[in-house]
Amino acid sequence: MANKELPLAGRKIHRIDVRQLFLDDSNPRFGTQSPGRGQAELLDHIVATFGVDDVLSSLAANGYFEAEPLICRRQPDRTTFVVVEGNRRLAACLILLEDERARNQTRRKARYVPRWREQGQPPINPIPTLVFQADEQPKAMLAYLGVRHIRSAKAWDSYAKASWIAKVVENENLPVKQVAEVIGDRHSTVKRMLEGYYLVDQLTKSGHFRPEDSLRKGRGSRTEYPFSWVYTILGYASVRDFLKLGDDEAHKEPIQQSQLEDAGLLMKSMFGDNSKGRNSAIDDSRQLGALAAAFATTETVLMLAQGKSLAEIESLTQPIEKRLAEGLAAIRDELRDLIGRLSEQDITEEAANGLLPASGRNRRSAIELDRKLKEIAEGEGKKDDD
Repeated sequence: MANKELPLAGRKIHRIDVRQLFLDDSNPRFGTQSPGRGQAELLDHIVATFGVDDVLSSLAANGYFEAEPLICRRQPDRTTFVVVEGNRRLAACLILLEDERARNQTRRKARYVPRWREQGQPPINPIPTLVFQADEQPKAMLAYLGVRHIRSAKAWDSYAKASWIAKVVENENLPVKQVAEVIGDRHSTVKRMLEGYYLVDQLTKSGHFRPEDSLRKGRGSRTEYPFSWVYTILGYASVRDFLKLGDDEAHKEPIQQSQLEDAGLLMKSMFGDNSKGRNSAIDDSRQLGALAAAFATTETVLMLAQGKSLAEIESLTQPIEKRLAEGLAAIRDELRDLIGRLSEQDITEEAANGLLPASGRNRRSAIELDRKLKEIAEGEGKKDDD
């Protein structure tokens, strides 16, 4: 089938019939989700997970924009192509063209195909495509996809990025440093993402982390937990020291066997553990720095292991003077509020009698605290006189 060719930044755009184009079953955006290997299953997964209505609406009204060619890798048979960039666009084209692979998209075909026909069927096939050969060196594609999806506004989510980096490092036999250079990463983002990806994989396989038990949910290709928290917290020196992580290049099993339990504690502290009824130690990503600091001392690590929250740990470890001042102020404010409410609202005699025991216990505790503070104050006064 003849293809019209146009130049684009030193590489040619090919116009390829959709019958030769195939959705990518190893798309990094799929993460750990398994859409199946069939093309219809892949298309349905893309529609359900990422949505195509915006693309369908644009294609129906305007046709396919040449400025957004699909990025494909030619298969060994030389006649078919796997789309490594632009799977949503291909899925939308297949729906409008009522391709067999879109057989399950009845509702969308009924909605958008008539619109496309009303507009005079703006051209969408053959599709503008930028082709990389099956045996071609990967650097050109790495540069394109890396800049587009790791550094640009059209970025994949963090887990999809990490999955893609791992695939490139392992399948293309490229060192992490070279991948970072190819895509222009100057902030060690590639290394940190890959390290986080391998850490999660190792802990999942060893049973020290079950993503489905996380109470903190993520987005995109990894919805069970926020993957960005993992590689972010690995950037703190206190956590790296706690896990005995070196600064060498990321490898597939970054955690020593002796540190797996500790790494599991790190994950539970961030995400909680639904199977154990354990809450996470923090509420959001803004507390990651404070959580990392808690792994710097044995005392606070033991508290995390006991399931205490970061707020509880901070309260327990703050200086006693500060804790007393804050506690007394909070008690004073609460008592003022309760006394004010009693002045404005009536309660029954029965309710008052029921509350007297608790009130008495609080009074005795207040007297005991006042007594101890006076003893300390008088003792310090005597030392000053001496």
